Amino acid sequence: MKRLAVLTALALSLPAHSAIFADSEAREGVQQLQALTKQQQERITQLETASRRMVDLTNQIESLKQEIASLRGQIEVLQYNADSAEKRQKDLYVDLDGRVRTIEEAKVQQAKAQQVAMEQSLDSSVALAKNGKHKEAAAGLRKFIADHAGSPLLPEAQYWLGTSLASLKDFKGAEAAYNEVVLKAPDDPLAPDALFGLAVVANAKGDKKGARAILLNLIEKYPTSEKAEAAKKALLATN
Repeated sequence: MKRLAVLTALALSLPAHSAIFADSEAREGVQQLQALTKQQQERITQLETASRRMVDLTNQIESLKQEIASLRGQIEVLQYNADSAEKRQKDLYVDLDGRVRTIEEAKVQQAKAQQVAMEQSLDSSVALAKNGKHKEAAAGLRKFIADHAGSPLLPEAQYWLGTSLASLKDFKGAEAAYNEVVLKAPDDPLAPDALFGLAVVANAKGDKKGARAILLNLIEKYPTSEKAEAAKKALLATN
């Protein structure tokens, strides 16, 4: 009877164990499906996030493209303005350079004309002196000296003024004119002539000793000049 009871109990317990195993497998399957679903959901979320990022990036790229296009347009405008300004500047420079050249050429021509007029004025007065018209020559030479104080022709004007004044027996004025050459333009070609003129004036005043000293000074200072030879002859004549 005991054995029968045990067998009966075992027989009754078999379906229960089968049910337990079936429920366990079902729960495990559910859990696996839930885990897979979660994974898929997470993947979908990631894809959606990535998609949104792609949309944002696309929008940003389009925005950047528009900005670049706008900047290119601004660059083209600026380049055009710069080219135009450069061309205007070059044109202005060429025009200014042309005007400066014209002014400089006009100044050169004016300077040449003034030089020619000045030389003609001096030549006219010198010609009067050479022709013995010393009064007129002296007047013209004094005016020339007053009008052209910085001229390189002043030594020549002073020399001929001294010559005319000496001829007019204005020895004081002649000495002053000759000394302007001797003292202020000692390297001028007419300096020996002016020094010789001083000797002539001294001799005309009766200052033989002074005239001799001037002639000796001339020979010493300008030994190779023509007036040095004239001075030597004058010294021999006084011995």
